[in-house]
Amino acid sequence: MRITLIHPHLFVKGGGERLAKILVLGLKNFGDEISVLTSSLDHDFFKVKDVKVFPIKKLSLNFGSVMLNSLTSIAYSIKGLIDEFNPEIVISMTEDLVNLGICKLLKKEVKTIQYVHFPVEEEAKTVYSDVYLEYFRFPEWFNKSFLWAADKILCNSNYTKKAIKKFWGLNSEVVYPALDPIFMQPPKNLGEPRENIVLCAGRFTKLKRQDFLVKIFPKIKQKILDAKLVLAGFPDERHKEFYDKLLVEASKNKGIEIYSNPSDEELFKLYSKAKVFCHPRIGEHFGLTIVEAMSQGVPVVAYNSGGVKETITHGKNGFLANNDEEFLRYIIKVLSLKDVEWLKMQKAGIKKAKMFSPTRFTEKIRKIIQKI
Repeated sequence: MRITLIHPHLFVKGGGERLAKILVLGLKNFGDEISVLTSSLDHDFFKVKDVKVFPIKKLSLNFGSVMLNSLTSIAYSIKGLIDEFNPEIVISMTEDLVNLGICKLLKKEVKTIQYVHFPVEEEAKTVYSDVYLEYFRFPEWFNKSFLWAADKILCNSNYTKKAIKKFWGLNSEVVYPALDPIFMQPPKNLGEPRENIVLCAGRFTKLKRQDFLVKIFPKIKQKILDAKLVLAGFPDERHKEFYDKLLVEASKNKGIEIYSNPSDEELFKLYSKAKVFCHPRIGEHFGLTIVEAMSQGVPVVAYNSGGVKETITHGKNGFLANNDEEFLRYIIKVLSLKDVEWLKMQKAGIKKAKMFSPTRFTEKIRKIIQKI
């Protein structure tokens, strides 16, 4: 099949961007001819061969509207892609149905799939809207006018599926995300003692709440004297103010380390060293880093809300907190577990993570494509 994936900002290193890379590589391994439309790539992150990359050409326009400039630029770029690559299938890997609408208007017979991480762009409420428009993302009210453009809507969790029904009034099908192949390797140190490292990984944004972990870390140190807090993640220009403030607050506490822009190999090593993984976002839609951590035998502490309840079984491979006090208590509990209890949680997490293989993910999407 000739398939195009659209993701406007693959230079950002987040779960959605990683999933786009996994799907591109998976489809390519099945023998499909793949192209990608994006504004720019982080080549260290998105290493692909024999995949045609079409850049979103930012036109020098003077419409006096960032939204109109971005819309014209992406429409012009999609036309160039269709003229040259002529895709049979277009998959949008962000919530922007606008892209699929443009594809349908330019080539009505093209088949379209929308993969939804969440139907409401919550982060856009914490930064200036023009910043999101410059990333070729569009306002919710405008995006919803293109709901007709998706032949099939897929999503990352049952939690998101319910949100799509609520906000868009449409049915969707759950296709759980996949782990990058590097995380399908079981940990080599299974059952071996680990340092009391509290790890959190992900983009540095206000909704991810890394600042909450910095705030409660002194209380963890009171109970676990040799505890360390490691924040590994990826700065995002849209949330620079949050990141800069986090660096300042973290520098005031001994025992806190921040790893900025870790490679997959570095991230893999951090997971394999951690004693507990913390995911302090409330109402997470799925949480790919949670499954990455479990794949390397790290029990997880998260909130009892959102899509994380579909991967974490309370007391088995992690703990689900109902409030901040419980969150703190569960961190300390994992760090204090006896070796036998901790090993049991490790094994449960590894077993769960195996369900999220890239092959399973790609196979399911290919089957869906063949039916539309």
